Amino acid sequence: MRLLSIAAVGLFCLSVFNPASASADATGPGGTAEPVARFERDKPAKASLSLRREGAVWRVALRAGGVPNGAATAADCELQAVGPQDADDVIIAQVAPFEGDLNRISAADIGAVAPVLQVRVGPEGLFVEDGGAAARFCGMGSDVNGFYRRLDTPG
Repeated sequence: MRLLSIAAVGLFCLSVFNPASASADATGPGGTAEPVARFERDKPAKASLSLRREGAVWRVALRAGGVPNGAATAADCELQAVGPQDADDVIIAQVAPFEGDLNRISAADIGAVAPVLQVRVGPEGLFVEDGGAAARFCGMGSDVNGFYRRLDTPG
C-alpha cells in the first residue's frame, strides 16, 4: 500500500511539472502569466521561488535573502532562469534577462555563457543547485542553494 501511495504521488508530481503534459500558460488579470507553483526556503536565509511555463520551457524566478552575517549580511538576491525539464524532473535553467524589483539583468550582463541553476522537482518541494549565478549576479554572501518547500497545490 505504501509503495502504491509513493507511486501515485510521483505520478502526480510528474504530471504537474512535466512541460509536455501542461497546457498553455495560466494568465491572470490583465493577461499576466501566473506561476504554476510557489516554493519557500527557510535556511540558511529566507527565499522564495516560483515556476511558470513558457512554451516548452520553465521560468524559475527566485528571491533569496543574504546568509545572516551581522552588518556584513548581503542584500536580497533576485534571479530568473529559463530552461527545459528532463525525464528525471530536473529543470536545467540558464540565467535569463529580466527586470525585477531588486535586480535587472540584461543579455549583455550575462554574456556568452549563462550560469545554470539545476532545479530538482519532488513531491514536497524542490532542490536548487546554483552553478555560479548568485556569485556572479548577487552580493557576496548570497545563497540560492537548498530545499524549497511547496506552498500550494496546482489546480
